Amino acid sequence: MDPYEFGKRAAHADVLLSQGKYDHAEKILESLLATGFEDPDLIRMMALAKIGKGNFSQAEELIRMLISHQPDNPAGHYLLAVIREHGRDFEDAHKLMDEAIRLEPDNADFFAFKASLYLHRQEYSQALSQADTGLRLDAENIQALNARASALIGLNRKDEAYATINKSLETDPEDPDTHANMGWTLLHLGKSDQALEHFRTSLQFEPDNQFAKNGLMEAMKARFPVYRYFLMVMLYLGKLSGSNKWAFIIGGYVLYRILLKLAEELPDLKLVLAPLIVILGLFFISSWIFSPLMNLYLLTNKYGRFALDQGQKQSARLVGIALGVSLLSATGFFFSANVALLSTAIASFAMMIPLGSMNNPDSETGRKRLKYATAGLTVLALADSILSIAGGVFGSSLFTVFIIGLIGYQWFANYTLINE
Repeated sequence: MDPYEFGKRAAHADVLLSQGKYDHAEKILESLLATGFEDPDLIRMMALAKIGKGNFSQAEELIRMLISHQPDNPAGHYLLAVIREHGRDFEDAHKLMDEAIRLEPDNADFFAFKASLYLHRQEYSQALSQADTGLRLDAENIQALNARASALIGLNRKDEAYATINKSLETDPEDPDTHANMGWTLLHLGKSDQALEHFRTSLQFEPDNQFAKNGLMEAMKARFPVYRYFLMVMLYLGKLSGSNKWAFIIGGYVLYRILLKLAEELPDLKLVLAPLIVILGLFFISSWIFSPLMNLYLLTNKYGRFALDQGQKQSARLVGIALGVSLLSATGFFFSANVALLSTAIASFAMMIPLGSMNNPDSETGRKRLKYATAGLTVLALADSILSIAGGVFGSSLFTVFIIGLIGYQWFANYTLINE
């Protein structure tokens, strides 16, 4: 292959990578590397193709080869940071980006990516600072503009975020991430209908954009007034740091226990406290089961089915089954007064909590842990129902164990999700 043809094919592969056509780019790069010419730029592009296809272990081998050839090449450290981000090793990703920036301090993309790392940890002021640094280097850098908007949302500066995204759309009106970011900004502003349009536009340009799919799903559910307010609360809680989330959870639980104690000891206040106790209890229950119940609704909608991933679909179906069993058992109790059916109804309803949340973690490890815990609770619930019906009693000896396990699951799930 002559140098002209080699260069032409390498340039074509680079264009394909920018278009997200990783399979085609990988084939071209394989043929070029097969010539024995291990150009560092070819290795970099092949690593990008592997990352785009999700082959992170192969990509890391190539990146380490690149760094061994060119230890002062910032691209190697940057790409390795991308892999660390995917593995949620944000500490190592930060160190790698510090090195990449040291080697190339005028690269706006590097500062935009570092801003995104801060966003993962809800460190919004630092994210804004990094994004602004990137924009001083390149005022029209799309990644930096999007990172800046997300940081402003986290800081509750929604109008500034909206203006930033508008600038990003003016710079590149066909960027799918920008449309997805605008959609989420509008959701934070309570404008779900407008948000829906931007998510749809994003998916027209990039059908596999998971950020836009998640937004589309939330925007569709937000058409229901009750869910709209629930979503606003969840979006607010999502902006909190890990320690603040724990403070909210523990504080809410302590408040719930205090209100129960006051209602028990001060009968005159019971009528006043009862609605507060019910509202607080419903809020915490809904935080676990509201979203999967709405996902069950989305399974009946053609756009909803498209937006849900496999884990969300699985949770929605299982929550639907648990709800169905609970309703059937409650109906049976109503007509037969068999108390065993009442305990089955309660246990089935309670199982909606683990079934609806077991697929929530981003990491495979987190999902496996919650699924194992859910499987254990399912066995307990089934065994309790069988023993209760056989004995004709409300709850067997396993019922208390099941309730304790369910409470433990909620704390364990919160720990898993907050520490990801």
